[in-house]
Amino acid sequence: MNNFDPKEDFIKRIYWLIKLRWIAIVGVILTALFTNQVLQFSLPKFPFYAIATFLAAYNLFLIIFLSIIKGQKESLAMLNRLANIQISLDLLSLTILIHFSGGVENPFIFYFIFHIIIAGILLSRRASYLQATFAVWLFCLIVILEYFGLLPHYCLKGFIIHCQHNNILYIGGVSFVFITTLYIAVYMATSISLRLRQREKILEEANALLKEKDRLKSEYVLRVSHDIKEHLSAIQS
Repeated sequence: MNNFDPKEDFIKRIYWLIKLRWIAIVGVILTALFTNQVLQFSLPKFPFYAIATFLAAYNLFLIIFLSIIKGQKESLAMLNRLANIQISLDLLSLTILIHFSGGVENPFIFYFIFHIIIAGILLSRRASYLQATFAVWLFCLIVILEYFGLLPHYCLKGFIIHCQHNNILYIGGVSFVFITTLYIAVYMATSISLRLRQREKILEEANALLKEKDRLKSEYVLRVSHDIKEHLSAIQS
């Protein structure tokens, strides 16, 4: 049975995050095409394609970087920082996409939850809550800036009857549901992840104990075999 390597396991999880990002890139491009060509929404295309290009570029960089450090003795702390940076950039990219596609009116704002769940799986509980707070800060920032007219609002005409970016009751209700859902999601994800890690640690300790017992058994058998051979040699002599 192979020894569990925390670094190798964490790298596999980062590769899993990279695969998810390729799916997200395709989704962004298809969404831009679908909303403009089929739904006839007057949304700017350039931000969608720019974000998709940015995600693809740093995804390729991560693949190259991980292939370089895979055989080196890099610490888990460095890999944790790398995962934190990835999730932060993903949250920032999603926030920009949300801003250019309706802001608070866009139902895809709840896609932030997926990133928070991923953070709960990959990161520590403290880091996951920090990422959730960062997501809340980004969301509130675009909502406030659009409300006061400091950022242009791209209304989803055809999807909603009236623009809601300056409706304080609507903004307050959506923000409350969004923020509470985000923190509930991070609590649930980190709790489940923590339990799984504890069970994984228990299994590792049990596996190490079994290996030690197997080693002691092998040593005992060898010692007894050696003693028997010595006695047989003496009898033969």
